Amino acid sequence: MHGRTTYFCSRNDKQNNMKTQTIFRMLSLSLLFILLGSVAMAQTKEEKKAKEAEMKARQEKIELQRKQMKEQQLKTIELNHAYAEQAREASRARSSARVYSTGTGFSDEGSYFIYSGGQENQSQLIIRNSFDGETDSAEGEFDVNESTTYIKCMIKGKARAGKIKIKVMYPGGKVFKDLSISSSAEISFTQSMSIEEDEMKKYIGAWTYQVTADKAEGSYSLSFMTH
Repeated sequence: MHGRTTYFCSRNDKQNNMKTQTIFRMLSLSLLFILLGSVAMAQTKEEKKAKEAEMKARQEKIELQRKQMKEQQLKTIELNHAYAEQAREASRARSSARVYSTGTGFSDEGSYFIYSGGQENQSQLIIRNSFDGETDSAEGEFDVNESTTYIKCMIKGKARAGKIKIKVMYPGGKVFKDLSISSSAEISFTQSMSIEEDEMKKYIGAWTYQVTADKAEGSYSLSFMTH
């Protein structure tokens, strides 16, 4: 009787051990599936974040390109308007003027035009030049006589590289305007002056200008109109 009881106990122990091992295996598999699922979800989230970041970067790049194109269009329109205004003023001056031309003094020879005479006593000086990497300089002058009551000065230019410096002096040498044109921005300057009797000494006489190109790639225009 004692030997039979011991046999049944051993058999029950084995069955219990097998059940315990089965439970441990199932728990291990469950934990493994949970871990794999967590890793997969984390990878999916990271991929989603990466895609969102990439789309955001592309959108920002597109917006920046649109902004740059719009700014360039506005600059082009502004420059075209300025040149159109110069052309209209030159046309009005030409209708009652004699025309003279001479060189700018640069090695890459440009030209400027002086309009003078006519019943309205109008004069206009226009200087234009372009550069392709040169380093050069030039200077000149124009006279403002005692019958002049109005002066208008316009300076415009742009440079892809290097610098273009333009300096204009009053009669007597005091600086009227000193501009440096570089690739950072296009330059557009306009100033009109009405000459009063008590200011004649300041404006009447020989105005001078100096233009310096330092390894410049770009162009400029400088104009004076008097009447």
